[in-house]
Amino acid sequence: MQTESGPSHLVSLWTALVGAGLVGLVVIGFGIASVASDHAVFSWGIGLFLIVYGAFVCLGAWLGWKRNSLARGLIVAPALLHIAIAVNLLTGGDTPQKVGAGAALVVLLATVVAAVLPSTREALETKGS
Repeated sequence: MQTESGPSHLVSLWTALVGAGLVGLVVIGFGIASVASDHAVFSWGIGLFLIVYGAFVCLGAWLGWKRNSLARGLIVAPALLHIAIAVNLLTGGDTPQKVGAGAALVVLLATVVAAVLPSTREALETKGS
């Protein structure tokens, strides 16, 4: 699939979409794990919130897939929040936590950079053929 401006616009768009989609699915996975841990009402509340929030993040990726210009904000805003969380997790904890947060940080930075590129805006404005 190519836009009128060429396939280079799709690289940044797909990078943003894949990053947002992956993060949304990971958050949903955390929510399911929280519910599965069955620590009374607390884990259910946190788990359901994470599942809904993860679905919201995936909504941004889906809107981008549909070339809706609202997708950009729904991809960038949660990713910026997640970057702050990942940086915070890098400052403490054990090695596995730091490795996981570092890997997440790479994906999140790539997602934000790709989402704010002018080529992504142009790809979202061009509905595609």
